[in-house]
Amino acid sequence: MTLPSDFPWRDGPTSQRFAGRVALVTGAGGAGIGSATVRRLASEGAAIVAVEHHEGRSKAIAEAIESDYDVPVLGYTLDIADRAAVDGMLANASSELGPIDVLVNNAAINTQGSIVGYDPDEFDRVIGVDLTAPWYLIRRTIGPMRELGRGSIINIGSVAAWNGGRGREAPYSAAKAGLHEITRSVAIEAGPWGIRCNAIAPGLVQSRFVEKHWERFQPDRDATPLRRHGRAEEIANVVAFLVSDESSYITGEVITVSGGFYLHA
Repeated sequence: MTLPSDFPWRDGPTSQRFAGRVALVTGAGGAGIGSATVRRLASEGAAIVAVEHHEGRSKAIAEAIESDYDVPVLGYTLDIADRAAVDGMLANASSELGPIDVLVNNAAINTQGSIVGYDPDEFDRVIGVDLTAPWYLIRRTIGPMRELGRGSIINIGSVAAWNGGRGREAPYSAAKAGLHEITRSVAIEAGPWGIRCNAIAPGLVQSRFVEKHWERFQPDRDATPLRRHGRAEEIANVVAFLVSDESSYITGEVITVSGGFYLHA
């Protein structure tokens, strides 16, 4: 695909390895993995499409990127399960920045309770946001990636996909397990066009919620060989690796980043 001449930023400084890339990150606001990811990618030259469901967070992260990094940034407030809203966002972002060639499916919701106690609508909502919406974003962005002959898709999964959320979060665990499998399916199908798809399965990552409920999460921390929870920046580091050419022969993988909390062959 020949890029339009009105995207001059794509000829950015060669010292920044993601210059010329357009990265769409969902759940990009707040102080978690999404925010750390857009900052990391922007710091290395990527143009940013930051998608958030919370208007204040969307505005804040877009302003922060615009202020701190010399890259284009677009902020959108929408529900990623709303396909019409997603379609409109993608059309606008592509017209402003050019085709998206990095997709980070980070946004997710969770609800805890008994497998027999979940409201069916609540169960469906978690699956819709955490599994179906990432699939739809992949479906809508993979075509332009094929035309470019490159692309990197990173799905943020969870160790809950393997341990069942320790019996507390069945819909979230099921969605993340499905997301891991979608990762493998996309890797197989998209590989011939130079598109790689990988997932990251974090353990518990430090957040305001974790800090607020410290006693509840203390046993998990004590069961982690590194004796601490992860930091959002540590997950963003792995995202950057998977976007980069340093991982050019890695696809279809689910990389666990849990400080040893979840160990598997």
